[in-house]
Amino acid sequence: MPPTRHVVIAFGLAAVLGVAAAAAQPVPARPEGTVVLMNGTAELEVVNDEALAQFYFEAQDSDLARAQAQVNQRVAVAVAQLRRADPGALLETTGYSSYPVYPPGGPRKPSGWRVRQGVSLRTTDLAALPRTVAAAQQSLALGGIDFRLSREARTKAESELIGRAIANLNDKIAAAAQALGVAATRVRLEELNFGVSAPMPIAPRIRAEAMASDAAPPPEPQLDAGRSLQQLTVTGRARLLPP
Repeated sequence: MPPTRHVVIAFGLAAVLGVAAAAAQPVPARPEGTVVLMNGTAELEVVNDEALAQFYFEAQDSDLARAQAQVNQRVAVAVAQLRRADPGALLETTGYSSYPVYPPGGPRKPSGWRVRQGVSLRTTDLAALPRTVAAAQQSLALGGIDFRLSREARTKAESELIGRAIANLNDKIAAAAQALGVAATRVRLEELNFGVSAPMPIAPRIRAEAMASDAAPPPEPQLDAGRSLQQLTVTGRARLLPP
């Protein structure tokens, strides 16, 4: 018998044995009961306890060095004022830029330079914030104030939301089981998935665009931190077992 025929016979025998072995494998039992997918939701309004204030100073001069010197001096004075007004705040410079200024309709040759630098202040001392802003406005312009939750406040709110969302989910699953005539002792929770949404500010942020000047110090602004709406959704997979 030619060698190739031995190979064909061996391959055919292996295939037959493989099919027989696969047929001998037990078929996995189908899970019993009814699977229920439900969403539990919770929301919580939390008073904002942190503010991020953005300030800036901008100078324009025909000489770039003079414009830079004005900005450097003014920002240095303002940062010192802010540190005195709120020693516990986090201060950062947020950018330094300079660009040429061209006359309208004239030759493409700059007539001067405009230089700008920003300063940000993050603080949880909201009671002193109006006084701090007024002090900064003696040297800088206020670009805007965003009120929000601190990291500690967000963590605390999320812990409370988890409890509320799971309780809401359990109520919905229990209602579904009751409607289907399944006893509470026959309910098995198999899976949970959480999704936390970003806080939604309820109060609008404060913005101002007036440039700082050497005039009399401005009065303290009226500020209200407002609240943020925290939301959480939990998706649960439960199995209602037959009696």
